[in-house]
Amino acid sequence: MKKDHILIPTPSSKFQKIKCGECDEEQIVYSHSTTHVKCNSCGNTISEPTGSKAKIKGKISGSA
Repeated sequence: MKKDHILIPTPSSKFQKIKCGECDEEQIVYSHSTTHVKCNSCGNTISEPTGSKAKIKGKISGSA
């Protein structure tokens, strides 16, 4: 019995490269992070947790 018609689900979460708005340093952040993520060099908040996806305050420069 073939099961070609059953689709395999793809994840909606991913790791993203985020550039800080103040110091332009890149950092890799999970898209559904549950903690506050701060920049390693200046301490600026890069992402804040919400109910599902994190609120990104920096600039997304690509996926990791």
